[in-house]
Amino acid sequence: MRITALVAATLLAASPLAAFASDRQDADLAMTQAGTAIEGAERADAAQYASADLGNAHSMLASAQADYDHHHWTDAIIGAENAKADADLAAARSRELRAEQATAEVERSVRSLRDQLGISAGDQP
Repeated sequence: MRITALVAATLLAASPLAAFASDRQDADLAMTQAGTAIEGAERADAAQYASADLGNAHSMLASAQADYDHHHWTDAIIGAENAKADADLAAARSRELRAEQATAEVERSVRSLRDQLGISAGDQP
């Protein structure tokens, strides 16, 4: 009976440490994911096409980093998740705008070719 009580006491004493480690690991993961998302948005030219969203992502990550540095794991996780969401939004908007520009360029090229060939838009099959 005494061994069971000792094991129970040890587990109770260790559980806050386990929760602390788990929260810190979750914060580490969230911070890494946010940083990766921001790098992806930057590679997608978000600085040019979605600078406000990318700026928000950087700002939120900096705030999450401050929370992390002060061991406020939950706040760091929430801030990092918000930073990741804004970075993902910035990347998506950037890809959308680049695709719209590419589509417009193709349409201009098609119009130019039609003009050169003397084909009007109504003559297409």
